[in-house]
Amino acid sequence: MTAKRKSGARGEAEALPPVIRLRHKPTGKERSVLTGFAWDLFLFAGIFGLPLFWRRLPYWGAGVLVLWLLVVVAGTLRLGAAATETAQLVLFAAFLILQIGLGFYGNRLTAKTLLHHGWTLDQPSDAGTKRVIEKWKLA
Repeated sequence: MTAKRKSGARGEAEALPPVIRLRHKPTGKERSVLTGFAWDLFLFAGIFGLPLFWRRLPYWGAGVLVLWLLVVVAGTLRLGAAATETAQLVLFAAFLILQIGLGFYGNRLTAKTLLHHGWTLDQPSDAGTKRVIEKWKLA
């Protein structure tokens, strides 16, 4: 019974910290990246991908713009009612899957992008930061 309690306590102690901090050495700027669900991307990435561009994820933002272009094209083509409804349903599903995926992986993508653009982890030897590096495969 005590072994279960110890492993359960250890599992709780190994939870990710709520944020990791990054620093851009040339400018001295600091930035925090949340480690949980990216609610802003889940809720607002469909608005022309603006949060994605703000997070320096232009390819993902362009993907959202392409989906919007397909929505416009599907609405203007005269394919018939059934084909138009099918196209709209498929595009809705694509938006939904994209937004759910960005909710779960958006913060990880942001951290990887910032590291790629010269940012460094503020406290890489911190235990919580090490767990994030390991789980997100940042190193």
